[in-house]
Amino acid sequence: MIIIGIFGSRGKSFVGDVLLEFFKKHKKNAYVIGTKDDSEESFFNLLRNSIDYIIIEISREDIINNKINKINKIKFDILIHTALEYEKESLIKSYQNLISNLKENGYIILNADSIQKIDYVCEKVYPITYGLNERTTVSASSIDDMNELCFSYCLQRSIVTINGKLVQPFEKPLKVKGKYQDVYYYLAALSTALCLDYEF
Repeated sequence: MIIIGIFGSRGKSFVGDVLLEFFKKHKKNAYVIGTKDDSEESFFNLLRNSIDYIIIEISREDIINNKINKINKIKFDILIHTALEYEKESLIKSYQNLISNLKENGYIILNADSIQKIDYVCEKVYPITYGLNERTTVSASSIDDMNELCFSYCLQRSIVTINGKLVQPFEKPLKVKGKYQDVYYYLAALSTALCLDYEF
């Protein structure tokens, strides 16, 4: 079972929904624990089921209300950072602590264009950055949302998947539902799928 956590100021549900739809399309048993659920209780209840992927949307309220200690019992394979906008320093520190809950050789998928940045130690985790600039691992080009959202997903540097497969840089045009700003959420979700050895 692969455990994926999503955190940030916005976009968690969007990324979770894209991943859920993607996994179901590939005939995988996936479940989303939303921001209104009790993450710890829901998570340990799911352990009794045969599930391929658990996606946990970690709300800022969980962290502010000190539920982060419960979430800290969960070891993540992948953590996705959607965006941080003018959050308090204490919340940023809690997010940084959350990253230490990644399993060894796990992935942290970071929005490089986020207003606020996160410092993290990546000795035993695999960082992948995404955004609309040339310095990120993953970017997008040719974005158009006139009728539907069209863009090219651009892997700009090689990555190694969870099963040790090397994926070389590539560019692929896509058509999806959404608006211009949703490109970030698709980059995060598709990069997660790529890390898990899926093609799209």
